Amino acid sequence: MQFEAEVRWTAEAVWGLEAGSCQPSHYPDDPVVRELDGIARMRDITHLIMVTTSTKLDKAKGDVKKLGAAEAIERKTAPAVSKWLITEKQLDAEHIEHARKNNVTVLTLEQFKQRFFDGRSYLSKREVSSFGSARNPSDNSVTISDDAYVPLPMAIIEKAKVRTKKGTTLEDKLSVVSISEICRLIETGKIVVLIAPFGSGKSLTTREVFRSLTSKYRKSEFSAVPVCLNLREHWGQEYFDEILERHARSIGFTPKEDLVVAWRAGVACLLLDGFDELASQTIVRADDINFMREARRTALTGVRDFLTKLPSGMGTFICGRDHYFDSHSELSHAFGIPGDRLTLVKLDEFTEEGANTFLRKHGFDVPLPEWLPRKPLILSYLIQNDLLGEILEIDASEGYGYAWDSFIERITQRESELERAVMDASTLRNVMERLAFFVRSLASGNGPITGSDLAATYSIETGQSPGEGVLAQLQRLPGLTQREQEAGSRSFVDPDMLAALQGGAIARFISGQYANIGSAPLSPLSEKAVSVAAHLLKRDGATSSTSLSIVQRLSRETTTQSNLQLTSDCLAVSLSLAKEENRPFDCHGISIESSSYGRLDLEESEIRNLSFVNCIIEEVVLGAEIVDCGVTFRGCLIGRVRGVANKTGLPSYMFDESCEVSEFDNMGTNSAVLNSDLAPQVKALITILRKLYRQSGAGRKMSALSRGVTRPEVAKYIPSVLELLERHGFIKTFNQVVHPVRRNASRVDGILNAPSLSTDELIISAKSL
Repeated sequence: MQFEAEVRWTAEAVWGLEAGSCQPSHYPDDPVVRELDGIARMRDITHLIMVTTSTKLDKAKGDVKKLGAAEAIERKTAPAVSKWLITEKQLDAEHIEHARKNNVTVLTLEQFKQRFFDGRSYLSKREVSSFGSARNPSDNSVTISDDAYVPLPMAIIEKAKVRTKKGTTLEDKLSVVSISEICRLIETGKIVVLIAPFGSGKSLTTREVFRSLTSKYRKSEFSAVPVCLNLREHWGQEYFDEILERHARSIGFTPKEDLVVAWRAGVACLLLDGFDELASQTIVRADDINFMREARRTALTGVRDFLTKLPSGMGTFICGRDHYFDSHSELSHAFGIPGDRLTLVKLDEFTEEGANTFLRKHGFDVPLPEWLPRKPLILSYLIQNDLLGEILEIDASEGYGYAWDSFIERITQRESELERAVMDASTLRNVMERLAFFVRSLASGNGPITGSDLAATYSIETGQSPGEGVLAQLQRLPGLTQREQEAGSRSFVDPDMLAALQGGAIARFISGQYANIGSAPLSPLSEKAVSVAAHLLKRDGATSSTSLSIVQRLSRETTTQSNLQLTSDCLAVSLSLAKEENRPFDCHGISIESSSYGRLDLEESEIRNLSFVNCIIEEVVLGAEIVDCGVTFRGCLIGRVRGVANKTGLPSYMFDESCEVSEFDNMGTNSAVLNSDLAPQVKALITILRKLYRQSGAGRKMSALSRGVTRPEVAKYIPSVLELLERHGFIKTFNQVVHPVRRNASRVDGILNAPSLSTDELIISAKSL
C-alpha cells in the first residue's frame, strides 16, 4: 500500500495535479476490475494505473486485464484513456510484450519518474554554470577543472552527554566525515547542513558533492538528479516553484517547468549553496531584541518552502556561513527542520597537507609561512594576482606585525599597478585601513560595506569625490569580496588580514594622521591588530610613552562612545610596546571607562596605576604574587580571570563587589603551571607552549620565553625544551624569534588541556630530558 501511495503521489507530480487528485477507484458492478490502484481524470485524458511489486507473469496478465476492462468503462465519458502498469522491479520481456499488445505501458517507478524529466540534459547544462563564489584561481572564470577540489577537514557535530561534578551536561562531539559519507547521508534521505567560516571553500565543497552525486546518477547508483542552486540568485522568492523555474532559466534548461515536476516527483535532490546570502526587507524594532532572528527566518522562507514539502525519503544538502545563526537551535527553527532529521557538519580551512596539495596543483611546491591563512579564498586571490611568490619571500623572522605590514604593502602596490587603476598604493592602503576600522562598529565585524561606505571613505581620505574610475577600483579592493547578505555590498575575506588593517588604522590615529576614526566599535581591538599597530609605531620611532600620551589626552577630554573605545584601544597598544621594551609601565592613574578591552596580562607585564570602570574585558591574567600596584576594576564584566579558582580568590583591593566574572581558571597561568605537580622539564614545556600557541602573534623573542619562570629547576630546562620542540617540528627559530608551527596546533591543544594525562610523544620526550 505504501508503494501504491508513492506511485499515485508521483503521478500527481508528473501530471501537475493537485494533491489527492489521483486516487484508487472502485468498480463494484464489474467482476473483472473491481478496483484500480489509481485513476487521474484530466480534461483531455484519463490515466488508469495498476501498481504491483510482483514479478510473476500471471499477476501482470491479471493487471493488464483489469486495465482493459476499466478502459471500456471510462471511454464512455473520457475523450481518451491511457493505461499504465507501474512496477517496483523490472519485468521480463514476456511480461512487457503481453502488456504492449494490450496498449499498456509498463514502467518501473523510477522509469515513470524519469520519463517526464531529462536529467542528463539538466546535468550537462548545470556542470558548466557557476557554483556560488567558486572560481578558477588562474583566470577567475567559472570554468573549474575536475581535479580542482582539495579535501577540507569536515566533521559532524553531535551532542554527547558528559558527566561533570555538577551532573550531566551536553557538549559538542565532532566525528570526522568525508564527501562520500555526506553523499551517503543525502542518499539515505538525511538533511545535511554544512556550516563554515567565510572564505573556507563552501561553494567548492558543494560543487564536489554535486559532482559525486552526478557520477552516481550516471552510473545508475543513485536515482535522483542533484539540482544545485546558488541561493544568492533567489532573493525575495518565497515559493519552491518560482525558485526552480528561475534556476532553470538561468542555466538554459527547458522546459523550465520540468524541473518543478522532477522535484515534486522525487526525481531530483536539492543542493542549496549560501543560506547566509538571502535577505528580506526588515524594519529595525528597538523594542524587540529578537527582530534579527525574525529577519533571518523571513529571509529563509523560500528554503523552508522546499524543506516542508520534501518528497518522502529525499535527502537535501544546504550550506552557509557558521556565524549566521546565534545557535544551532535557531538554525533548526529557521529551516523548519526537527532536530532529529538534521545532520550538522562543520567545515574548516585547509590543513597543512591540503594547502600544499592545493598549491602544487597551481605550480607552487613550497611551504606556506606560519602567519599566512590557509583559506582557499585567500590563496586563490594570491595565485590569481600572481602575488604568492612575493608573499613567500617575506621574512617572517621579523615578527607578525612585519609580515602583515609587508603583505598589505605588496598587495596594494600590485593593485595600484593594474591597468585602469586610479588610486596609488598609499591611498589604497589608507582606504582599506579606514574601512577595516569602520566594520568594527557592525554586528558581524566584517561587513556589509555598501557602495556609499566605499565612496564616503575615499572622500574622507582624499578630500575628493570619487570619479567613475575610482568607484570601479573601490569595488574591487583587495581583501574584500561580494559574498554578503545584501546586494552590492562587500565584506572582508580573512580575519587576520582584517586585524592587520585595523592595526594600521589605530597606528595612524596614534601618530596623529587623522583626528577621528569614526563610529564606536562594538568589540575590543584584537591582539593581532595590537601587534601590527605596535610594529608600525616602533618602526617609525614611537615608544610606549608616545602612545600613552594619546591615552592620557583622550581620558581627560569629554568623550563620545567612540573616543571611549579609542582610549581603550590606544592603551592596549601602549601596553604591547611596553612589554617589548621590557620595562614596568606606569599609567599615572588613567581610567578606562565604558569600553571593551581584550586580554590584560598582569603576569608577564608589570603595570601600575590603571583603573577600568564599567568595562567589558575578555580576560585578565593574574600572576603568582598578586600585589597592590594600583590596577583596579570597578563595575566590570570580565569573561575569564586566570590565576584564581573562584570569586573568593579575587583581591578586594583590585576587584570591587560590582564586578562580574563569567569563568575562573586556576591552571591558565605560568604560576599555576610552576606550582603544579608536573615534572620540572614538563613545566618548562607547558610554559613555552602556552606562550607560543595560546597567545596571539606569530612568534616570541627567545628571551621572552624565560620571562615569568621564577623556579631555577624549571628555567634550566628552557634551552633543552626549545631544542626538543625544534627537533619535533613544533617551532622554527629565526633571528632569536621563536615561531609556532601551525599544523601542530591541535596536538598542542590536547597537551595543554590535560598535561598530566597526555601520552603525546612530545610529553614523553620531555620527561626523558
